[in-house]
Amino acid sequence: MVNQFIVLFLFVVIGQPIKYAFNMNLRKHISTFLLLFATSLIVAATHPGLFLTPKGVKEIRSSLGKYPIFDQSFNELKKIADEALVAEIIVPQPVDGGGGYTHEKHKKNYYEMNAAGILFQITKDKRYALFVKDMLFAYAAIYPDLGLHPATKSATPGKIFWQALNEAVWLVHTSMAYDCVYDFISESDRKYIETNLFYPMCDFISNGNPENYKVFNKMHNHGTWATAAVGMIGYVMGDKNLTDMALYGSNKDGETGFIRQLDFLFSPDGYFTEGPYYQRYAIWPFMTFAQVVQHQQPELKIFEYRDGILLKAVDKLLQSSYQGEIFYLNDALRKTFKTQEIVYAVNIAYKNNPKNKSLFDIVGQQGDFVVSDAGIATAKAFYKEKNKPYYTYESLFMRDGQHGTEGGIAIMRNSNTPDATCLTYKATSHGLSHGHYDKLSITLHDNGNAILTDYGAVRFLNIEPKYGGHYTKENYSWAMQTIAHNTVTINETSHFEAKIDVSSEFHPEILYHDFSTKEVQLISALEKNAYPGIEMQRTTAMLNHPAFEFPVIVDIFRVKSQQVNRTIDLPFYYQGHMVSTNFNYQKNTVELKPLGDKNGYQHLWLEAKGVADKSQACFTWVKGDRFYSITTLTDASSELMMTRTGANDPYFNLRQDPAFMIRQHNAANHTFVSVIEPHGLYDITKEVTVGYRSNINSLKLLIDNESVSVVEIITAENKTLLFAVNNKTEKSVNQFTHKGENHEFTGNYYLKLITNK
Repeated sequence: MVNQFIVLFLFVVIGQPIKYAFNMNLRKHISTFLLLFATSLIVAATHPGLFLTPKGVKEIRSSLGKYPIFDQSFNELKKIADEALVAEIIVPQPVDGGGGYTHEKHKKNYYEMNAAGILFQITKDKRYALFVKDMLFAYAAIYPDLGLHPATKSATPGKIFWQALNEAVWLVHTSMAYDCVYDFISESDRKYIETNLFYPMCDFISNGNPENYKVFNKMHNHGTWATAAVGMIGYVMGDKNLTDMALYGSNKDGETGFIRQLDFLFSPDGYFTEGPYYQRYAIWPFMTFAQVVQHQQPELKIFEYRDGILLKAVDKLLQSSYQGEIFYLNDALRKTFKTQEIVYAVNIAYKNNPKNKSLFDIVGQQGDFVVSDAGIATAKAFYKEKNKPYYTYESLFMRDGQHGTEGGIAIMRNSNTPDATCLTYKATSHGLSHGHYDKLSITLHDNGNAILTDYGAVRFLNIEPKYGGHYTKENYSWAMQTIAHNTVTINETSHFEAKIDVSSEFHPEILYHDFSTKEVQLISALEKNAYPGIEMQRTTAMLNHPAFEFPVIVDIFRVKSQQVNRTIDLPFYYQGHMVSTNFNYQKNTVELKPLGDKNGYQHLWLEAKGVADKSQACFTWVKGDRFYSITTLTDASSELMMTRTGANDPYFNLRQDPAFMIRQHNAANHTFVSVIEPHGLYDITKEVTVGYRSNINSLKLLIDNESVSVVEIITAENKTLLFAVNNKTEKSVNQFTHKGENHEFTGNYYLKLITNK
């Protein structure tokens, strides 16, 4: 009790961690003092006290049989644990990369230990605890003699796994299992396990080599997993040195570590700098470790830290999706709300903010709970709430950068329905090692489908024959390159010459964004650094106007250059099947050749090309039961191409995604103006086709200067839409004349329907 009082006094009365409050010499003495009392403090602690607590165990026991989805989650966990009990414990010598036998076996082992630990607490069946103990003994027997993994493809190799990241993931799960069986294992056996397994693993993850040390103290999702792993096992073992390292970095000065990651990796809005896909991955250790910290050190108020940044992060992750699937931005694979990391995040988010009942909508989609304090709290509330509110998907702008000053991402939705038209506009910072060279890129979803897509990443996760489950080389030669995205590439060279150190120095300038009405939503951003001496400005708007059957996208992409450029390319990667064009083209039916030889162009088959004989080109395709057209301005120097990924791909690593590409030859300044238009109906069941032609008769750029761009759209019904956008940050008065009539606006845009006589 005296020890607890002393520590409580030092933290609460002084008001901050000791290391921040005193000079170095005094800090050293105090740290020594705290370490002397740490053991006795934690020995008196209750196990489990990490992610599952005695209160949670009691709630789960009394709740079984009452909440069907939770029962299902519990039974699935029990099945894993029960199957483990009757199987032989195997801890193989590490050999394989991701997806190979030894890799997958070590993954299975930590899932089984975690399941068995939880089942021991709930059922008190000692067989589960004995299984965990025996498995830990098996690992403790081999770990001290393990060298670096033989199949490494990482600068931070592991011992059990090919990269240290997986080692940290193993320890996060295993620490929860150890916590559950801690009191079952004798003191001498705990000493053996900790001495031969946990302490060496903590040392390896945090300081096993210079690269591991860097990662442990790095602002990156790998660093988050590493700090969570060391911190969680530190809490179980009662080692304050480890928990302080995890929270405040190797030097315990707060310049690195978990708390600093909360400061650095998220913008004030909750956007994760590596993008939505890695926000989905990182949210697992962030939320799990935070819940542990909340249980162990509630005085830190971790879920209130930085204005509730972790709860904001969960919300922004959910917003970064369409029909429960996370947006493909930066390195990304297909992930949905049903992934275990998002289940963890939603359960923990609700437990720590029970006012947010809109999460019940997500819970219903997931159909799963974590068997834990957070899971049972969420389940009980979910079943109690009879009128569950829908989770509201919003049009929003999320700032990037720790201070919110490094660009951002816009998401525009025409409604809150699951199949709403949804446009993303990416004008963020690079995104650390998982970023792509795709400033000002867009994607489009509509009618429940992906329409204009981002490639994401070239990786076959945990498929050992595909480069050991690692990112393939095509991720760098294709997916990261600018031409793989729906944005402008100049002279067949990627933004920043695909140099991460250069790209990381810059970010686009957000001129404005406006989602105040559903009639017009738009964003405009400026990129000045992607190419020397070239400015790119993209203004993209979603118009929800009666002149069109569905919302349309008006896209104005201005390129201002100090020199004549050989080529300026703007591709649109689409999902679906081409229907028609209004221009003649020559298809390569005998021989296909790559469009270029480097910077991603070597991976594009040139399937067809043509030259527009009109002032506008129209390309139409079908996806699902709806048609889509891109109407774009052309001139004598425009070339229209149909491309498809897959060239120079001997191992068939690439998807064969089609694209419609507009190429401008020998231009200094050029403005691409395109309208992306959903229309019509294609009912293959009833064999009905309606409105397969575009509703746009004419598209013109009437004015284009430093102040304003004015677009004229004439529909098939002879309706004229005038759409003008401001090209500056300041909202000055803009004036223009159309057919003798003066028009004036102050603000970001101007939209007017003119009925033609």
